[in-house]
Amino acid sequence: MRSILRLSRHVLDALAPERCAACDATVAADVLFCHACREAVNVLSPHTVRVAGLGDAIGSAGVAIASLTAFARYDAGADRGPVAAALQAFKYRNAFRLAPRLAAAMAACAPAGTEPPLVAPVPLHVRRLRGRGFNQSALLARHVGRLRGWPVAVDLLVRVRDTPSQTALDVVARRTNVAGAFAVRRAEAARKRHVLLVDDVWTSGATAQAIAELLRDAGVAAVDVLTFARVV
Repeated sequence: MRSILRLSRHVLDALAPERCAACDATVAADVLFCHACREAVNVLSPHTVRVAGLGDAIGSAGVAIASLTAFARYDAGADRGPVAAALQAFKYRNAFRLAPRLAAAMAACAPAGTEPPLVAPVPLHVRRLRGRGFNQSALLARHVGRLRGWPVAVDLLVRVRDTPSQTALDVVARRTNVAGAFAVRRAEAARKRHVLLVDDVWTSGATAQAIAELLRDAGVAAVDVLTFARVV
């Protein structure tokens, strides 16, 4: 069986080879970026930061998130690099095949605790989900869970209000924008558990903070956040 699977993968690679997440260069099936693009990626070190001191940065006096882990830096300026290009392709150009490779980079630096966390994605509103056709955070969460052997609760959270884009908003406005936008659908599944909230990119942290507050109110023991990239 394994030999058949290996042969099938070789055939698929020959017929439809993987491409660099940021350009059209051909890469091996488990490689995210070509050599040139990889050299331009700002891999974060350390990957994990404590979030306790970020209250002012996310417009909140108290922070419900224990830690944030991200693989690489997100350059949001006009001259954006390979990380931004990869996420744009994944989210808006239906590059579904990037999901396993993006998640592999995330899983490799995900924080390890004494007990497996419950992995949950940031949800999309149903209207936006219909328009895009998929929730990029849910795809990443499924692959991270599979790679690490952690349980995944895709339906733990629901977005009950379709909020405007956060892009042009300041920190305080972002916090107000997402207030009341989420709900915990399956609180009993997460009570007293450690939840790992998965998203593609951390920008201001307002969305993650709003969700973390809901989870803590629902009885979750701790909330950590894992993203592919974060704005630094």
